[in-house]
Amino acid sequence: MTKTSDSIKRFVTQYIAPLLLLFAGVAIVASFGKRKVVSDDSLSIDDTPVVHVQTVGPYDSAVIIEADGLVVPFREIQLATQVSGIVLEKSSNCRAGNEVQKGQELFKIDPTDYEIELRKCETQLDQSKIELDELSLDIDNTVKLLELAQADSDLQKKEVDRLEEIATKVVIPQSDIDRAKRTFLTAEQNRQQLDNQQRSLAQRRYRLSNSVKLAEIQVERAKLDLQRTTINSTVSGRIVREVVEQDSFAQKGSTLVVIQDHSRAEVRCKIRISDLEWITGERVEVDQSGGSLGNLNVDVIYRPENSREECLWVGRLERFDGEGVESDTHMLPVRVVIDEPQRSDAAPGPKRIVRGMYVTVRITGKKQDNLVTVPASALRLNTRTSHRLWRVDGAVPTKNSDGQMLSGELQKITGFRLIRPVINSETGIRDSWIVDPAESDLRPGDTITISNPQGYPKGLQGGMMVDYVTQSQLLESTNNSATDQGGANE
Repeated sequence: MTKTSDSIKRFVTQYIAPLLLLFAGVAIVASFGKRKVVSDDSLSIDDTPVVHVQTVGPYDSAVIIEADGLVVPFREIQLATQVSGIVLEKSSNCRAGNEVQKGQELFKIDPTDYEIELRKCETQLDQSKIELDELSLDIDNTVKLLELAQADSDLQKKEVDRLEEIATKVVIPQSDIDRAKRTFLTAEQNRQQLDNQQRSLAQRRYRLSNSVKLAEIQVERAKLDLQRTTINSTVSGRIVREVVEQDSFAQKGSTLVVIQDHSRAEVRCKIRISDLEWITGERVEVDQSGGSLGNLNVDVIYRPENSREECLWVGRLERFDGEGVESDTHMLPVRVVIDEPQRSDAAPGPKRIVRGMYVTVRITGKKQDNLVTVPASALRLNTRTSHRLWRVDGAVPTKNSDGQMLSGELQKITGFRLIRPVINSETGIRDSWIVDPAESDLRPGDTITISNPQGYPKGLQGGMMVDYVTQSQLLESTNNSATDQGGANE
């Protein structure tokens, strides 16, 4: 009997009790997992997307275009010798980096050969003048002899005429008449020879006159070469490179030094082709021959390293730089000329703009009508090269059911052109863009979205209704939250 009761107890403990515990646990879990089912009719879900909006503002100022530029020399003069010879003297100031003034003597070439050449040319000139004077005397003598020969010829002619007249009245020997004629012919021959000699001397005098002129030119050339043995600076500027030293032999035409003209400076920069319209106020064709850009005044700004100060120079947007558009950047190279490289103001920083400085060129274009400003956060990429905006349309927007937000219909806007970004002076962020409405109907006062709806997977589409919060409402809500938080902390 005892064995039977022990077997029953062991069976209950090993098999029946665990099963009872398992059923009890399942029942408890099932009772906690039950929830009340709410019908769709009793629950209303508002799936209208909510967006933030901002108003499009007008842009009444001129378009300001900024471009990075590099300062380049206005001119670099390669000062060369016009005569050859040994460099006898070189100015102590003629060193790279030093300033020189226009007319300052820099080099002295050995003048010995050129002094000898000058004396030789002067001697040749004197010789030519003496020969010309002698020829003039011969001409004067020939003229006088010609006058006497002419008088003798006339006299002999009269004698022949007298004998022929007598022969008509009385008989005279024919030999007397022939003798008179022979004497006349001799006198006429002598006169003709003197006349030919006079013409020959006149031609010779013309030739000698040219010889004198040629000798005078040679003297002038010799004097000029002698003057060129002293080489002076042709401009005021800074020596950037020196080539020869004292006692060196300089060939004619060889460069001695390179001087940078700092009376002006130039800035090489690049702008977009579309910027020309805003700079000039009208459509401008790219001049392939380097034409003028109207000499529009621009600001050239240099910011020293580790400094917030700006050094300002006034320049002129003068011309295109080279031909056409650069193939790698698709930008248009232009040149800015700075007529006064030396600053006269008391602002800190370098007083003179010099080559190699990286500067910012600020171009104030012509004022344009119909331009607007659009927040940068409102722009959405439409295609690879264009953007779109979402405008909340509605003549009189109405408040939605909760009384806080306004409702309106979305309208897609495309066809506008982005002009330039507007940089916030306080934050340095491009928070808005200048936009040309162009072919779109974008106008100042339009309400556009500046955010995408959160948790709305379908995305915005034209014609759909949205709830929107204006920027002023958002700021007011933020201020109220901050006030409530402050009261709770207190």
